[in-house]
Amino acid sequence: MHVDRAEQLAHANRLIGADASHRALFFEGAEGIGKTALLIEVHRRHGDSTVCYVDLGTTWTLLDVLNSIARQADEQGIPMDAFRALKQRYGDLPPVNLQGLSMNRSHLDLALSVNADRETQTSALSDEIVARLAESASADGSGPVVVLDAFDRCEPPMQGWLSGGFVPDLLATRRITVLLAGRTVPGLSHPYSGVVQNLILPPFDTATVREWIELAGIDELKDAAEELHAHSGGLPSAIAEFLSHFKREN
Repeated sequence: MHVDRAEQLAHANRLIGADASHRALFFEGAEGIGKTALLIEVHRRHGDSTVCYVDLGTTWTLLDVLNSIARQADEQGIPMDAFRALKQRYGDLPPVNLQGLSMNRSHLDLALSVNADRETQTSALSDEIVARLAESASADGSGPVVVLDAFDRCEPPMQGWLSGGFVPDLLATRRITVLLAGRTVPGLSHPYSGVVQNLILPPFDTATVREWIELAGIDELKDAAEELHAHSGGLPSAIAEFLSHFKREN
């Protein structure tokens, strides 16, 4: 991770520390600005904490989010027996064909019943995960970290659940840290807004592009940092792609 992101990494370090004044850090920035790379680096640096990472852009349902966090927490030593028991108790809810609901009252009743069961299931499983994560926090106040990437790429219902329910529930424990990233990030209501710090990731400057070139060991490009910066707009993904292509071609 380059020095250009040292400030953001320092923020994350302070946030995960026991004496943090904030419990959530939201990274906001354009596509290709390096949000995912930053979250992965934070994940790597805090391997001594329980860290659960979820890519919301490839996670389709609320239950998928909960299952992913529960699996990772379990693998890192937080028992999730009660979570699995709850899942087994609810079983697999049947799929509902929404076509023709207005013409068939029995189908409508079934859909409403299944949706109500799903909401109850999601609420119970979410509460169980939050409780187990909070319980795992150490006596000095340092606790697990939940990392949520690509907030802007998940569907509106999931965004609503995350910003209106799950993330506030995590923060309400005062023992769980939340790192979230997206081109847009949620605005939480009071009092949770007070424990969130928003950081907008800027493009890289010319000096950092020159550093990338030097670290890549491409002597032919040492005097091209300014030109590469202009063409890439300072986007790390574009710079990395160009340097990788240049090395392959040469």
